[in-house]
Amino acid sequence: MKTDNRQHIFFVIGAAIFLLAIYNGMRFSVPLDVINPYEYFHGSERTNYQIMNMFIGGAVVPLIAIAAGYLLMTFRTHRPADVILTLVVMLFFILISTVFFFGFDVLPGIIIMSIIAALFLRLDWKIILASFGFLFALHLLFNGLIILWSGFGSPGDIIYSSIQQVNRFSSVFGGSDYFAIIGLNIEVFMTYQLGSWFMWTLTILPWIFLGMVLHHFDIGRLIQDNTGMMIAVAAALITGGIMIKIIEILSLGSFAATTFAVYFGGPLLGAGYFMALLLAGLYLPGKVRALFAAAGEKGLTLYIVFNFVMVVLFYGPGFGLFGEVSIMTTVLIVLAVYAALLVLGVILKRYEIKTLEQLSVVNIKK
Repeated sequence: MKTDNRQHIFFVIGAAIFLLAIYNGMRFSVPLDVINPYEYFHGSERTNYQIMNMFIGGAVVPLIAIAAGYLLMTFRTHRPADVILTLVVMLFFILISTVFFFGFDVLPGIIIMSIIAALFLRLDWKIILASFGFLFALHLLFNGLIILWSGFGSPGDIIYSSIQQVNRFSSVFGGSDYFAIIGLNIEVFMTYQLGSWFMWTLTILPWIFLGMVLHHFDIGRLIQDNTGMMIAVAAALITGGIMIKIIEILSLGSFAATTFAVYFGGPLLGAGYFMALLLAGLYLPGKVRALFAAAGEKGLTLYIVFNFVMVVLFYGPGFGLFGEVSIMTTVLIVLAVYAALLVLGVILKRYEIKTLEQLSVVNIKK
């Protein structure tokens, strides 16, 4: 059953990489983190952004975090020290990717929080569940207070674009000075990612714990035995998340509404996606499952390759598409790159080509 669980979660991770790729791709193409999209985009481009953001905004990180927690528990029989060392090795490679390729990367935070969660591997599941409940309560309290403090509709509640930062990002990422890109990547990571370490404990760690709890209850078996009920649960989570995300669209740049959508609607949506992918992993044809499972098993390598390809396509030293293509064009590019990565994953696995995963202490094939 352990091997089945691991292949099942590899399928989920392989499919989830596509949503993470779209999340990254939109930041490779436009400076999303320093603009109010409802002020920056107009016409059909705004509509396309709203559609994409409604389905992935705030949902990608919880989805990956839940999957990480679930995968983490499949290594429970290994020594925690070995698992932690494996995660440290992964963090090393991801940080290299962050510095040289993509400063907005969310994976360093997920891996760091996974290292903390690995300390709980041998503890009773009730302690893990209580930890999830405690952090989730803090999440509700802290982020709820932020929303109440900002107040819907108040004059200071609207997010405004930072034109200076937009121009700076455009000139650096669109320019030919690669060393300037590295410098900005480091600055972005320190400011937008590492600077949010406190929020990681409230917006990442709880979902890793949730994934660990779901593995304890063998959610894959529960889905198989109660398919109809689990479909209803997944549909309810996804529908609820989208309904909350619609509030952000209607607010047109409200800080409170955006916070509410990202920190409350996003996790609902991410949990719904996780359940839906578990369902898909049980009932899709075997060859399709194997295709995505291979991508999940080689996920670290393929993810870094994806970021490298996107740097070549979008940044100045390469083809310089940063700020030059529409959102839907970016999505199509991501889809094409992801499809190529799926093929690459199958080739790497079939011919047993050594990848970054084999450098870890814990062999994923065990």
